[in-house]
Amino acid sequence: MKKILFIISGSISAYKSLDLLKDLIKDKFDINVILTKSGQKFLTPLSLSSLINKEIHTDIFSKKESVDHMKHINLTRNSDLIVVCPASANIIAKLSNGYADDLASTTLAASNKKIFIIPAMNKKMWENPANKKNIKDLKLRGIKIIGPIKGSLACGEIGFGRMEDIKIIKKEIKNFFILKKNIKGKKILITAGPTIEAIDPVRYLSNFSSGKQGYEIANCAYTYGAETILITGPTNIEAPEVNKIIKVESAEQMFNESMNICKKYGSIDIAFLTAAVSDWKINKTEKKYKKNENIFKQIKFTENKDILHMISNLRKSRPKIVCGFAAETSSLINNARKKLINKNCDFIFANKISKKFNPMGNDFNEISVIGKNNQKKWRKMTKKKIAEKIIQEVSLYLN
Repeated sequence: MKKILFIISGSISAYKSLDLLKDLIKDKFDINVILTKSGQKFLTPLSLSSLINKEIHTDIFSKKESVDHMKHINLTRNSDLIVVCPASANIIAKLSNGYADDLASTTLAASNKKIFIIPAMNKKMWENPANKKNIKDLKLRGIKIIGPIKGSLACGEIGFGRMEDIKIIKKEIKNFFILKKNIKGKKILITAGPTIEAIDPVRYLSNFSSGKQGYEIANCAYTYGAETILITGPTNIEAPEVNKIIKVESAEQMFNESMNICKKYGSIDIAFLTAAVSDWKINKTEKKYKKNENIFKQIKFTENKDILHMISNLRKSRPKIVCGFAAETSSLINNARKKLINKNCDFIFANKISKKFNPMGNDFNEISVIGKNNQKKWRKMTKKKIAEKIIQEVSLYLN
C-alpha cells in the first residue's frame, strides 16, 4: 500500500486539496491528513474525515494521547511520502527554520521521509525575500517544491502564487512511487569523496572533491528503499544514513573494499563510482622529508589500480549497471565518451570544471549524461536534485 501523509495549511487553495485527495483515494493510496489550525478556517475536519474515512489529525495532544503519545513521530514513520498541500508562507517558514509549535510543524521537523511542498499564496508573499530564502533553503535540503504557477489569484491580482494544477501534482506523486518501486530492495554501491596518498607522516597527495554528490546519491538511494552501501574517502561533511558505510583513505583501500563488496554480494544492481580516486600513489616514507633534502629525486609515483575499469570488467560479480563520473577541463563530451568505451561501463556522468563554474565543493552541479545509446545535458541544479535525476535515469534500465 502506498502511504501518504497529507498536511493542509491555511490557504484559500485548501479546497483544491479535496479534488487531489479524491483522485488519490480512487487510485488506492492510503491517506492520513493533518489539518492545521489556520487550515480549519477553510476546511472542516468533518468534511475531510468523511472523504478519507479516517480521523483527521489537528492537535499534537489528542484524546487518544495515552495510546498515541508520539503522534508526530508515528504519522511520519508510517508514511512513504509527506505532501504539504497547500503550503502557506507560514508553514514554509516554519519548516525552513525548524519551528515545531503545532502538530504539522512538529511532524515535519521529525520527518525522515521525502517531502513535497505545494505553495499557494499572494504573489507578493511568494516574491518576499524572506520567502524566497526559505524556498532556496528547502530546495538545498532536498525538499521538492511543486509550483506555484502564474495566474489569477483569489485576491484578484495576477502573478505567481497560484497553486500548481492538480494533474501535475498527482503526476509528481505517482512518479515518486514508480521510482520507489523500481529502487526498493535493490543493492546499490556508491563510492564517494577523495582518496589521499601519503607522502610521509605529515603530507599527502589528494584532490578537491568534497564527496557531496556521492553522498547525495547514497541518501537518495536509501530514501527510496535501496540497500545502500557507501564506501567513502575522507570528507568534512556528515555521512548520510545508509545500510552500510565503509571509511577508507587510500585508492588501494577503496579498490579492495569495492571489490570485496562486489564479490560478497555477488548481485549488486547499480554501482555509482563517484569517488575522485587518485591516479597515482607514492612510495611513502616513515620519516618526514626535510626542506634541505632533494625530495623530488626520492619520490616515486606508481599508478593506482583503475577501480572503474576493474569493476566494469568483472566476469562473475559485475554489477548489473556500472556508472562512472568524469570531471574535465576541456573536450567534455569526447573525453566522457572515450571513458565510457575504454572502461566498459554503462553510463558516464560528466561535469566540466572551469573558472566560471567548479562543481567541486559546490552545492550545485551541471551534468552531461553519456550512455551507450544516448546523450543528454542537464541544467545546473542542486546536487540533491541531480542525485534524484541520476537515480531516475539509471533505474529505467533495471530489469
